[in-house]
Amino acid sequence: MTEWQCHQLTHGSGDGSFHSHAYYDIPVLDASGRFLIGHRVGFQGRHPTPNDPLEIGMIDLDGDRQWRPLGSSHAWSWQQGAMSQWLPGPSLRAVWNDRAGDGDTFVARLFDVETGATDTIPIPLYALSPAGRFALSLNMARLQTVRPGYGYAVHGGGIESRAPHDDGVWRYDFHSGERRLVLSLHDAKRFLLSRLSLRQRAKHAVSRYIYWFNHAKISPDGRRFTVKLRFRSPDLSKSWNDQMGVSLTANVDGGDLRLLARGASHVIWLSGDSACLWQPGGVSIYKDSAPEGKAIEIIAPELTRDNVHIQPVPGTQGHYVFDTPYREDIDLILFDSRQGTRRKIAQFTGHQPKKGPFRCDLHPYPAADGQRIIVTSLADGGRQMYLLERKD
Repeated sequence: MTEWQCHQLTHGSGDGSFHSHAYYDIPVLDASGRFLIGHRVGFQGRHPTPNDPLEIGMIDLDGDRQWRPLGSSHAWSWQQGAMSQWLPGPSLRAVWNDRAGDGDTFVARLFDVETGATDTIPIPLYALSPAGRFALSLNMARLQTVRPGYGYAVHGGGIESRAPHDDGVWRYDFHSGERRLVLSLHDAKRFLLSRLSLRQRAKHAVSRYIYWFNHAKISPDGRRFTVKLRFRSPDLSKSWNDQMGVSLTANVDGGDLRLLARGASHVIWLSGDSACLWQPGGVSIYKDSAPEGKAIEIIAPELTRDNVHIQPVPGTQGHYVFDTPYREDIDLILFDSRQGTRRKIAQFTGHQPKKGPFRCDLHPYPAADGQRIIVTSLADGGRQMYLLERKD
């Protein structure tokens, strides 16, 4: 029988030393599954300020499993850290976002583990292409203003434009250093309104919504990307919900814009033309078709009523791993969609608060061979990283 063993990789909650990895769809394990990148911080339970440092570090899972510092950042959030991740390719290179000086200019640091050399990229990076040739970037200050806990704090603040022409999804080319806007918030909003009913368009106009992007992801073949377009009242004290947003897809040059799904979140590409995502009622697989995506399969509806973080398990057919978030005791579940079977491989207790900007989701990230899964949990009283390892 195949078993999974759980190992706590980092410690220090009692001494005010907290560790976690970036988001569930960000490559925090290198291609070999040996090296883990994460971050460490000395407090929890409040929003970071521009002056709060974050230490970036790595762990050799096949070695001594000790924390090795690599650098630092002043541009980070609780839900996604500094977006620390490994670049594709044979060499061990990491990238994370940072702040330029003491101002509100965000950059990325490209670090070569073997040489110790650090290069600076003039914009923050969000998603890397599978071949490592280019990356996508979003406005992390705007994101933090409208969705605290996901973007980066700034000294100022405020939203000057509801859907600007000169801001949106940016593409950065690693070879040429070129950066260009491939999808503006203005164009995304205009496209969205064209897909809505007259009554829905009137609602947007009367409400004078502000719009922003989050969660950009590039397809496995590097040809298209998806991004979440969200909107809310300019009065940020008013509540909003997951239905106030859509998932869009486009070519990586911004062409062939499509509406993948409405009221969706936690989108993850499965192939060059399909993705799974969560909507109220559960997780579905959608075909990335024009002008609007089509649901083609439902995954474990009785298990995914909450807004789960779901990933396909590499090296398998129809196997998925997901958490059960927004609970004090969170399960990590493997699901076989072909057989319709599920297996709870771990439970992590003590997740308080279970909701809100300071919550800690597991954000399960599987290795490329499907034999390891990384999670972050509050099980020992603070954010720490854990390894689930398959043992035959």
